[in-house]
Amino acid sequence: MVTERSVSIVIPTYIGTAESRDLLDVQLDALTRQDYRGKFDVVIADNGSPIDVRTHIENHPARNRLKVEWIDASGASGAAFARNAGADRASGEILLFCDHDDRVYPNWVSRMVEFIDEGYDLTCSAVEGDSLNAENPRRVAAIPAPDKFQPPGVYASVIIGTSMACRAEVYRKLGGQDVSFAANEDLEFGWRAHREGYRLGYLPEALVAYRYRRGFRPGYRQGRSRGIGLARLNAEFPGNGLPEIHLPEVLLRMIRLPFTRGLAAEERGLMIGLAVGQFRGGLRHRTMHWI
Repeated sequence: MVTERSVSIVIPTYIGTAESRDLLDVQLDALTRQDYRGKFDVVIADNGSPIDVRTHIENHPARNRLKVEWIDASGASGAAFARNAGADRASGEILLFCDHDDRVYPNWVSRMVEFIDEGYDLTCSAVEGDSLNAENPRRVAAIPAPDKFQPPGVYASVIIGTSMACRAEVYRKLGGQDVSFAANEDLEFGWRAHREGYRLGYLPEALVAYRYRRGFRPGYRQGRSRGIGLARLNAEFPGNGLPEIHLPEVLLRMIRLPFTRGLAAEERGLMIGLAVGQFRGGLRHRTMHWI
């Protein structure tokens, strides 16, 4: 039986278009359908959206079924800053994190609380990339099956912010996520928690439907930020188990990927951006291997 703990759900949010606002509505609707018997509230941490998200939330029909609060999290750009701002406002003893453009499963809250109560301080679950991407599939860079999500021999559990749970006191003791990371801030947070002696867990059960970006440019921007972040992580957490960055291999990917057949535009952008980001980050953080 799931322990009925107080839970706060933090959603870092940047809404740039009406379409993106509609995706937030999909996530809020999913949160109204949770089977969790305990109390939970939702904090929308608005990271400087050009659209009026505050009014949208204050008049949202989900408020009839959910306790939803909008907060201003525009002091600095990035998901890490927004998550930290949301965590500062949250009142729950367990913090759950998801993204505004995904869709959580009906048992997401209950399973995450049940799992962290097995004795963990920080956990995440697997996600799946099929449900929301029938018209925008990936072929090579698709979200892996839950039983293959966790790479073998990794330094510590891979924590992903799109489906993350953390004890509130632990999150605050760690000082929240590092706002200097444009991407991989969730991975850095997990490894830092591991280094400080906290217990991390990975639940190989897909509890969130993950939505891919659309188009080459959004994929490229995401991949480039991730590549730079991975290079930095190799510098700050040596021996972490992630692949090393080797110049010949990175250059080969940068040359081949524009001509590789069968890739969706977003997927191609993601993979090229990742290679470019690893190249730039490898040089910047001195984690590039020349051979």
